[in-house]
Amino acid sequence: MAAIGIIGFPNVGKTTLFNALTGLSAVAAPHPFTTTEPNVGVARVPDPDLERAAEVEQSAKIVFNTIDLSDVPAMAKQGHGGGFGPQYFGRLREMEALAVVLRAFEDDAVPATESGTDAAAQAEELLLELCLADHDVLARRADRLGREVSTDPGKRPAAEAVARAASLVEAGTPLRAETWSPAERAALRDSAPITLKPAVWLVNVGENDPDPAAAVQRVEAAVPGSDVVVAISAKLEEEASRLDPADREELFAGLGLGAGALARFVQAAHRALGLLAFYTVGPKEAHAWTARAGSTMREAAGRIHSDLERGFIRAEVAPLDVVIDDGGWDEAKRLGHVRVEGKDAPIGPGDVIVVRFSV
Repeated sequence: MAAIGIIGFPNVGKTTLFNALTGLSAVAAPHPFTTTEPNVGVARVPDPDLERAAEVEQSAKIVFNTIDLSDVPAMAKQGHGGGFGPQYFGRLREMEALAVVLRAFEDDAVPATESGTDAAAQAEELLLELCLADHDVLARRADRLGREVSTDPGKRPAAEAVARAASLVEAGTPLRAETWSPAERAALRDSAPITLKPAVWLVNVGENDPDPAAAVQRVEAAVPGSDVVVAISAKLEEEASRLDPADREELFAGLGLGAGALARFVQAAHRALGLLAFYTVGPKEAHAWTARAGSTMREAAGRIHSDLERGFIRAEVAPLDVVIDDGGWDEAKRLGHVRVEGKDAPIGPGDVIVVRFSV
């Protein structure tokens, strides 16, 4: 389960988006700093294919993937008080990724004094603030390691990696914009740099914005190339989240929004975090699981249960869409569409697996 922190300036729609994604009702008001403590919730990952597989298998239970979301207090601009400080940034260092909400809508009832409505300008300012927060931590650690190298030369590679990182963020360059070796990443791990974490930028546009793609393009030009940028209308999504599934689907279809913000956000978050979904299906349960892209079959088995990883013998594998089209796992196996893989074979997105193991 991924843990993602939702951040942004005041009145950009963070809490509205949080409510839309989680189905909760955290307080959102048209004045700054309504959120004073993090709102924490779980967003269920929509997965129509899993639901179809459960219908085919007549599964008694469906278990969706989920994402932990933390709507942290708004980030105040310098000199405005509010969010900046060690405790605030400490919360962000605990997250696996960041979802950054940028305001690109006009609304007289919701003042934009603290944020403005230029999404690209907000992105640039937020990046700079996060770089400065990382520099405070990395510069101190670089000084300490620099002194320790004289008595322990083995720490030189780590000292050089931390010093390089401190220099980059001092110049306003997020660390994820650079390439880091596994050893360098290990050296940075104790500092938990915020700018090394994957980020999804959510451009909160007006309900009737004629060209949301233009705002997305401007933000893409302002952030590291590896970052994912998507447009959403948080207000519309929160209203839609209160509808029953059929009405919500009809609303999204009528507005050309596809499956809605949650689906787009989850897809973006999975790309940013390097995650993929795989499945186990059967009459008892249809279950979605998450693994890191590049994980082996044995590692994926460990996501289901540690016993499966320890006693792994082989995995029987078929794509979920094939299982659905064939009318279920047993029929896919009868038709020869199930393959056998060893422990080091990579798990693929959308794979259905049955693990054979010994205790």
